[in-house]
Amino acid sequence: MKRFLTFTLALATVGSVAVAQKSIPHAVRTLTEATNRRTEVVLPQIKGFNCYKCDFHIHTSYSDARVNPAGRVIEAWMDGLDVIAITDHYEGRSGERNFFKVINPYFEGQEPIKYQSANKAKTVKADFNAIHQEAVNQLEKSGYPMLLIKGCEMARNAETHGHFNALFLQDINGLYDEDLAVALRKVKDQGGIVVHNHPAWRRKTSDKTEFHQQVYGEGLIDGVEVANGVTFYPHIVRRCIDEKLAMFGNTDEHFMTAHRYGQAGIHRTMTIVLAKELTEKAIKDAILKRRTIAYSGGYLIGDEPWLVELLNASVDCRLTKVDKKTNEHIYMLTNHSSIPLRLRRGKTIFPLEPFKPLVVSIGKDKQGVEAAQPLFHVENMWVADYKHPKVVLEIDK
Repeated sequence: MKRFLTFTLALATVGSVAVAQKSIPHAVRTLTEATNRRTEVVLPQIKGFNCYKCDFHIHTSYSDARVNPAGRVIEAWMDGLDVIAITDHYEGRSGERNFFKVINPYFEGQEPIKYQSANKAKTVKADFNAIHQEAVNQLEKSGYPMLLIKGCEMARNAETHGHFNALFLQDINGLYDEDLAVALRKVKDQGGIVVHNHPAWRRKTSDKTEFHQQVYGEGLIDGVEVANGVTFYPHIVRRCIDEKLAMFGNTDEHFMTAHRYGQAGIHRTMTIVLAKELTEKAIKDAILKRRTIAYSGGYLIGDEPWLVELLNASVDCRLTKVDKKTNEHIYMLTNHSSIPLRLRRGKTIFPLEPFKPLVVSIGKDKQGVEAAQPLFHVENMWVADYKHPKVVLEIDK
């Protein structure tokens, strides 16, 4: 009886182990959510125009960056952008050179390919349009409602000529010329626009060189980067206003935006374009009509009238109480945009965080003069001559 009981218990144990092993899955998802979350950047409509978030200066591994075109599309969508332009270098293309270093030892029985700069290559010539097409293919595959602008960057000596982005192109391959001015004229022949990139990069000044005087004088330049990455060029704001040029803020990204911006807790640099619709024609028209605002490192940079319009469209200002004895006015301010705002009265800073109300009390100023209006300096907005705009908020009724 004792032996029978032991045998029965052994069988039961083996059966339990078998059942337990059979019930253990071979693969388990540690994250059940199948979709990635896009960072939505909420901006208001301004005078009937939509605010589109754009980056017109991005590089890929086909020139000297670390991310391929498909990756740039996905990255831009996840960062909340609406429009991008991949602008790989026409001349400096270390990505190709490194590729040839990898494959040349395996040309068995053949003469290894000698790498030359892509625009001058006799044995190898890159198809620049294919870079854009690779991004288009990814966009179509992903189904993102985003716009891709065909472009490239033309680069010469930074101190004498500088770098220029060519945008809204038909055919990138035929643009190159030893004379950069001729190349820029070819951009205009295709109906494209030209942006002067990082004008004070590797220079102690943002003043124009002789070459710049030439191409600006010919009307070849349509806009200038007032912000490149996390660098702001204050003198360029005045240039854009005086010469009627569009202001741009672009990442000029070579690595990954998460490295520079995500870890710092700020949104990537971008150009806010005020356009009626998300089409190439509408975006181009808005740029040519200078409806652009640059955003970099939490700062908004642009023509003062458009910045004031953006501020009033973003902020709901309500007068909630008036003390007739002291003339103290109590305002409730609510920022309905994703961009934090910093308002200042005197020495007091009022941080207006996204989607959070803030109560502000305004009475008489130090001279005893009635100053009940919601008048502020906007500390994270830059206008011409390195100044912050002074704005009276519109009171919503």
